[in-house]
Amino acid sequence: MRAVFALLLAALLSACGSSGDEAANPPLANHLLSEPHVATPDYGRIGSGPVIVVLALDEEHTLHDAASTSGIVPDLISAGYTVLSLDLPCEGANADPQETNPLKCWAKRLAAGDRDFFVSFCSGLSDVLDAAGIRKAGILGISRGGYVATVCAAYDTRFTQIVLENPVTDLNYLTEFKRHPVDESLYNLQQYIPYLQDRRKMLSIDKDDVRVGADLAVSFAKQLGADLEKTDAPNHTITPRVASAAAQWFVAQGAF
Repeated sequence: MRAVFALLLAALLSACGSSGDEAANPPLANHLLSEPHVATPDYGRIGSGPVIVVLALDEEHTLHDAASTSGIVPDLISAGYTVLSLDLPCEGANADPQETNPLKCWAKRLAAGDRDFFVSFCSGLSDVLDAAGIRKAGILGISRGGYVATVCAAYDTRFTQIVLENPVTDLNYLTEFKRHPVDESLYNLQQYIPYLQDRRKMLSIDKDDVRVGADLAVSFAKQLGADLEKTDAPNHTITPRVASAAAQWFVAQGAF
């Protein structure tokens, strides 16, 4: 997988006209894996048709508990897609028994110097695409899954369509990171924007969302060049209408 990431890195740097130095390419040059993956992560998939990766919680809840994603997964399946998911960092098989709050787990791991934390997950997701023989896919991230989806899409050009629902766009805005703030130069999402310019993107955010910061999400959507939907849903929730709109957006984009 490290070899695949190296090829993706070269392709992305070439596409962006970069010289390849670390200052110009922090997400791709500074965050390369220190060790290759030793095994493809466990994952699940349901439905039939083109694949959309949904990152929200752990695999089991994401795929089989419709309420946890407000019906987004059933809507995608009804629209003719296969939905694939795996456990987010610090959830499911990746959970830390010493810290049950996944976002506090993120904060502690990053504060402890685990700079490969997100890219390791994304490398595993790329392994999953390899194992499943997936050449093109969509990706949908919900809340903290939106942050991870953005990072993974920047690393893997197979994700040609991206939907972010109420996404975390600034880790330091979250209450869980107040005790362990991250270095913004390493973990801001804006550094990934140049690598996503040729993708089709949509971002949906509750207009009064205080959990992840509505203004932060709106600003990020505009910088990213994403289709923006501001909703009237209660704070940091996804209504069935919003879930349906995400599925309809994928359908409207056509083939990956």
